[in-house]
Amino acid sequence: MTRLGYLDALRGIAALLVVVCHLWQPLLGPGALPHVWLDIGKLGVIWFFLLSGVVIPFSLQPGPGGARRFIVSRVLRLYPAYWLSLALYISMLALTGETLPTWQRVVANVTMLQAAMGVEDVMGLYWTLFIEWLFYALCLGLMLIGRLRSTGFRAACALALLAAAVGMGMMRMLLERKLPVALPLGLSLMLFGSIWRDCLLGQADAQVRRCVKGLLLTYAVALPPTFYAAYGFDAGNGEYWFRYCFTYLLAISSFMLLTQRIRLHQPLLLWLGTISYSLYLLHPSMELLCRYLLGVPGRSLSVTLLATALSLLAAHVSYRLVELPFIQLSKRLNTRARPRAPLIPELQVPYENSNRP
Repeated sequence: MTRLGYLDALRGIAALLVVVCHLWQPLLGPGALPHVWLDIGKLGVIWFFLLSGVVIPFSLQPGPGGARRFIVSRVLRLYPAYWLSLALYISMLALTGETLPTWQRVVANVTMLQAAMGVEDVMGLYWTLFIEWLFYALCLGLMLIGRLRSTGFRAACALALLAAAVGMGMMRMLLERKLPVALPLGLSLMLFGSIWRDCLLGQADAQVRRCVKGLLLTYAVALPPTFYAAYGFDAGNGEYWFRYCFTYLLAISSFMLLTQRIRLHQPLLLWLGTISYSLYLLHPSMELLCRYLLGVPGRSLSVTLLATALSLLAAHVSYRLVELPFIQLSKRLNTRARPRAPLIPELQVPYENSNRP
């Protein structure tokens, strides 16, 4: 699979945006203009979703054992650092005297599928990982029915998921209930990212260009009324429909700009991309630790500065000692389990690895 280095840089910026949202933006206060109009943490999360769309479907190779290898690589890629973050965060809650989650809630969170059980996340940012797993399941399903490489079918699925988000937005307004509009919308954007990939590789034909233009136009038309319906009333969550709308549209357009017109390859950004997963998971724990070390119960500039530095250090250590060994383990397991080539190569039936239906 082609390695696109500038995507790692973008992944690093996305993780940094989430850190800035959680650690730095609260210093400005809830009424600050950037907070009212732009959710920079959400912007980073949308970039993560789009990046998954560009990469994940094409790491799943059809054929004998392909699904098993994909699941092994994803489990060993996501769970070790996730479990570390869960244990560390609960430890920091205990250290600082905060209310601890119940053991039932902790057990559900260990699975990373707590949203499917109706159990609250121990750490708020875990919600994105459930959507990641839904996307993996969607990709596996498309592979099993032979449609994973079909541009048209993926575009149709993206539209169907967008329609589901629109429907949820309307139902949220009518019922005044907090329905997960971001779930189908995130999956739709992931599928858009999988189609956009052909443009990045210079492989976009007329069908790909039509799908990209059609989806972009549909997002531009559908997102404003969806967000107005979903977040136009006060549900007590500090959510503003215009902030969601502006953030999503800016995230999509800036992602396209930074993956096609302006490609970043700076070593610092590439390093941030390497540690981005651990940085995303560990920075809330580092903030709690810094509050304890400095004896400051609330937010302050000193806590934020130290928490940012410790988050980067902890993420680097976590990548080297936790993430990387399990990445290498998954490669060894998948290499060992890969079927041997037949003795008579002429009898092999080639798989048509086309991006077209």
